[in-house]
This record gives sequence, structure tokens and C-alpha cells, in this order.
Amino acid sequence: MFPAAIHILLSLLAAPSFGPVSKPLRELLDARPADSLVAPLRKFESEHAQAAEAGEAAYVLGELHFARGEYRQACDAFGRAAARLEAGRQAAARYWTGLSWLALKQPEQARTALEEVAQSDADLRAQAMLGVAFAWEMLDKPDQALQAVESVLARSPGEAGPAALERLIALADRLERPDVARRARERLRREYPRSIEAALASLPATAAPPPAAADGQMSVQIGAFADPARAKTLVESARHAGFPDATVVERGDGDSRMHVVTLGVFGSREEARRAGERAAAALGVTYQVTKFP
Repeated sequence: MFPAAIHILLSLLAAPSFGPVSKPLRELLDARPADSLVAPLRKFESEHAQAAEAGEAAYVLGELHFARGEYRQACDAFGRAAARLEAGRQAAARYWTGLSWLALKQPEQARTALEEVAQSDADLRAQAMLGVAFAWEMLDKPDQALQAVESVLARSPGEAGPAALERLIALADRLERPDVARRARERLRREYPRSIEAALASLPATAAPPPAAADGQMSVQIGAFADPARAKTLVESARHAGFPDATVVERGDGDSRMHVVTLGVFGSREEARRAGERAAAALGVTYQVTKFP
């Protein structure tokens, strides 16, 4: 199972399409179930070391390792793929290398890989720069993260638009820049009215968080999911990490219902921020401090 951070990240970033593979590799993939492909793919890559198929095999191997939570092996495989694939496919391999480093909680390495993609002419520029913003957040540098998100939105963000605006709202709230957050919410509702992010930004809470202490003023949100099982998994992880008041708050109705994971209620913004930082370090998540209720 992915760490909580990767659940969140992959719900925000559009995954690139690698495209078709060569006939020999396709025959190998069709002949075996996915859970028994690692060794045959390694052998195939070794036997075709001087051919283009080696890069394709390394890429597929990276996908398998990533899906199994073997992020170090995924980094290595995607790195080999980037070195062997033709120019048009290298960006996808570097992109996934960056995501693998994020999963390993190595934001500096992730930022290096993703910035290379973001600075290229690849179709993945917007997604890669959004990944750079996550890396800056992991490094506890919200100002740089906000700048990275703004650079995504300054150009045509494509499918990354709703996710970028969601992060801009969260970062602006964290940095106490209400005008930036307000404009981002307006743009999200105007340009992406049917997105999950727009629904979440527009919906009032229909279930209240646990009772607050008399001076409780702030809440810490660490995830929002359409799938209640994913929210429950994150709550369990948070409780095991020392946040006993972690809970799920349901927002919206019907198809627009969202399951928001919060750490509880805190007496001040600074206390909430410290809790968010602890959660970020323990769980690899990003967080958002909001007013309670």
C-alpha cells in the first residue's frame, strides 16, 4: 500500500501515458501475470542491453516496483529507462523518477528530477512543476512551493489546473494570504466547476469535527478523498503516529461527498501548525490549517 503522501499526490497529479512497447516486450508482458514479471523483465533488459527495448523494459519494471511500494528500486529502474529511451520518452521516465523520490521522502532529489522535466518542452511540464511544489512543501518552504504552483497556473495548466489551484489555496491559507486564496477559489469554481477540488472548496461541512476545547480555534486538514476507505486508512496511520483525535469529516452529499481527514482542533494557529509539521514529518503528508469550525 502506498504511503499517505503518495495517495494524495497521485490523486492530484495526472500520470503520463508511456505509449506502446515493442512486440517482443509485449509478448513477454502478455504471457505472464504482473506479480511474476520482475525477474523476467530484468532478464529481458539485460539481454537487450544494446537495443531500445531495454529502456522500455526498465520503464515497465519501474512501474511494477512503484506499484509494489519498492520506491528505491523504482528510482533505479526509471533512471535506467531515462538513460536508454529516445528523447521523446525520457521525460516520462524522469517524471516518475521524481515521484519515486517523493515517495522515499527525498525532496531534494525529487526536485532535481522534476525540475528537469518542468524546464523542458515536454507535455508534462505542469505536472512536474506541481511535483516540485510538493517537494518544496516537504522541505518546509511554503513560499517556494507557492511560487512553483503560481508558475504552473501562469501558463496553460491543462489537467493539472484543479490540483494546482487546490494547492495554491492551501498554501495561501498557510501563509495567511487571504486575497490569494480567495482569487484561487474563484478561479477554481469558474474554470473547473465540475472538478472534485471545486466541489470541496465550495461545500460547507455537514458533519462537525469532534468537540473543541473552550479555546479551540483552528483545525488541521491532512487529506481529502472521494473514497472513504482511503480516508480511513490515513486516519488509522495518523492515530498510530500519535494523533489520537484524527478523524474523518464528511462534506457534501451524493456524488460530491468528500471525506476530509483532520487531526482535531487546536487552541491557536501556531499550535495547529506544529501539529501539521509533526504529521508532515511522520506521515509524509501536506497539511492545511483552517479556522474551526
